[in-house]
Amino acid sequence: MSLPPQAALPFNTDSTLGALLVGGLVAAAFWGVTCAQTLIYFQHSSSDRLSLKLFVSFLWVLDTFDSCLTSHILYWYFVKNYFNPSAIASPVWSVLIHVAITSLTDVLIRAMYARRVYQLSGHSILLTAVVVAISLLDLICGFMITVKAFKLGSFAELNTISGLMYTNFAAGFSGDLFVAVVLCYYLWRSRTGFRGTDTLVKSLVSYIITTGLLTAVDASLGMIFYIVMPNNFVFIAFYFNLAKSTSIRTWH
Repeated sequence: MSLPPQAALPFNTDSTLGALLVGGLVAAAFWGVTCAQTLIYFQHSSSDRLSLKLFVSFLWVLDTFDSCLTSHILYWYFVKNYFNPSAIASPVWSVLIHVAITSLTDVLIRAMYARRVYQLSGHSILLTAVVVAISLLDLICGFMITVKAFKLGSFAELNTISGLMYTNFAAGFSGDLFVAVVLCYYLWRSRTGFRGTDTLVKSLVSYIITTGLLTAVDASLGMIFYIVMPNNFVFIAFYFNLAKSTSIRTWH
């Protein structure tokens, strides 16, 4: 049995199935990175607290579950509905659960960064509260999107909850950017004038800027593509990797 030609399909495969495939492949690569980071961490974590080890383990489990959801999404649209192109119009359950898992991962990792902000800023309650508030907003929006989207019948109906989508992306972008700026500022102020210490500080600042920008850019691009192209899946490709890019920042 042969498939109908490309021209007969009621959608552009490049910006729908193609975007899902590329986003899924990048997410799989990121999962490999987090697996390697987790392994390296446990090889050098003998002196760490049990609570920290459990936290890292839970993050890896969440990231692995996130990857399983992404795999199910690809399987559903590419294999299960290979001969049913119209299935692309409706979100499978794993797409919706993915949103909640992404927000949960983000809030857990930002909670860890909120603690670092609190310590480096001289116990600034205001700066810490900003990180916590943005993280909770991200989490609430993510869970509300998941709950409300289960009542929708198609991707086109996502425009009824577009405000939540915008807020969710904006919270991810602003939260990561704020944390990166605050940590870099206080780390830079902690320079001592000793070459060895200052070199370490510069390395940490460089790492935070690089990884912080990665997550901020991912969130901002996801929001931009959702605003300008809400009827294709390019924004979903970026959302696939939002939790992944956030997780990578944990192990340093």
